[in-house]
Amino acid sequence: MPLSNWETIPTTLFLLLITTYLLRCLKSWHRLAHIPGPALASHSSLYLVRTLLSGKFHEHMRSISEEYGPLVRIGPNELLCTDPETLRRICAARSPYTKGEFYETGRVIPGHDNIVTLRDETKHKALRAKLSSAYAGRESGRGNAGLEGDINSQVKQFIRLIEEKYLSEDGELRPLELTSKTMFFTLDVISEMSFGEAFGFLREDKDLYQFIEINDSAMPVMNFLLAVPWLTNFVYRWPLKLALPRDGDNVGLGRLMGLAKGYVDDRLVRRDDAKPGSSPSDMLQAFIKSGMDYDELVQHMFVQIVAGSVTTAAAIRHTLLALISSPACYMALRKEIDEAVAAGTISATEVITDAEAQALPYLQAVIKEGLRMWPPTTGLGSKQVPKGGDEICGYFVPDGTQIAHNFSGIMCLEGVFGKDAKVFRPERWLESSSREQADRLKFMNMVVDLAFSHGKYLCLGKKIALLELNKIFVELIRRYDFSLVDPHNPIKSTSGVFWLASDLWLRVARRQYFPHE
Repeated sequence: MPLSNWETIPTTLFLLLITTYLLRCLKSWHRLAHIPGPALASHSSLYLVRTLLSGKFHEHMRSISEEYGPLVRIGPNELLCTDPETLRRICAARSPYTKGEFYETGRVIPGHDNIVTLRDETKHKALRAKLSSAYAGRESGRGNAGLEGDINSQVKQFIRLIEEKYLSEDGELRPLELTSKTMFFTLDVISEMSFGEAFGFLREDKDLYQFIEINDSAMPVMNFLLAVPWLTNFVYRWPLKLALPRDGDNVGLGRLMGLAKGYVDDRLVRRDDAKPGSSPSDMLQAFIKSGMDYDELVQHMFVQIVAGSVTTAAAIRHTLLALISSPACYMALRKEIDEAVAAGTISATEVITDAEAQALPYLQAVIKEGLRMWPPTTGLGSKQVPKGGDEICGYFVPDGTQIAHNFSGIMCLEGVFGKDAKVFRPERWLESSSREQADRLKFMNMVVDLAFSHGKYLCLGKKIALLELNKIFVELIRRYDFSLVDPHNPIKSTSGVFWLASDLWLRVARRQYFPHE
């Protein structure tokens, strides 16, 4: 072959690669070209990466649905759905939809799935069956009372911490930073439920193992991978896998992974030597009894700690901040609590029970309104369109398309929650005097329940989260007056798929009527 022909080969190969890439982009664009959305999203994941890393993901999710409608293209193969009834249909028990690529980023051990990442429907159903009885408290034999007891002990520890270190009295300001304390609380709750003993975040009053610090610093990387989940395969390979948390680490996620592994190892050894009837009655023991294998146990205990703490802590701090910032709402809740104590419908000295809390209508309205305004996850959780495609919001969507859930968007739909949907107003949950209002309230409840997903994807920890919320607000507000140290800059908060926050400084004063414990 003449030399001149050899010289053209690199140019030819380059042009061939460019042409192939452009053809793939054209095919990808054309596949969903009939569905509206930002121009960048039609041919690149950069739109989703940019919004996830903006720190204001929840605002983008709300505004994009207002601009483009209930079904929006947010990626080459990803659509965002803001229709509650469609989302319920997608997640229903017998839905042909499956988990999408989004979930592959959540593996703890490379190559091994957990309840979050498992996309095989048959295996997912089988693993949920093993887990569900433990979350209900049935397998441990303790039932609801056992779960409540674990939460009660950490509520008391939280109160003890405030009494010892953070009461502002006699003109002395002793500010409480709430975002860290809510994480301490939820981490200790879930560890006591899981292993029969709390990690001790509240007792030590510090970020043990730098978990919160490292978790927060890793969140931008997680958000990036959630936008382009196929890159996760490269993260699990050398040399990038060297940066992943490992159970031998002394700090961060790796340290918690090591703790979970240590508890599992110790429990399995003790099981072999245990006398009949002497087994612990915590969730780990319930999982062992359900037949979970070693890898399943280690992975799920770790996932449970992380997922069960971050989301509930966000709900507590955002709702309490909203109450403090809305004096009328704060006083209405305090009045309901005081009247219940005076009437003897809740104990004056013991932690409120779940049954007692459910009988307080304004408390329930506050909890629902907090979950509505700040859902535990802001969006995505993509599901995959089944073979044959589907019609969604009037558009045909081909199979294999990823359907992201717009939790932030559905929670602010004016057609569901009214013209003031972006305002924190618990009273909207108490307006049901007419038949029309009652029907609307029923639909509102259905939409807010989607904060915990639905059907075959319903959050297993929903019951535990609601138990925590039912107790913590009552026990704090009945005892203390809370106010913001800096009303003009109350909190530093960002949102990706999850919420991150810091610097929520509060002044805490004991209410004069409440006896010192």
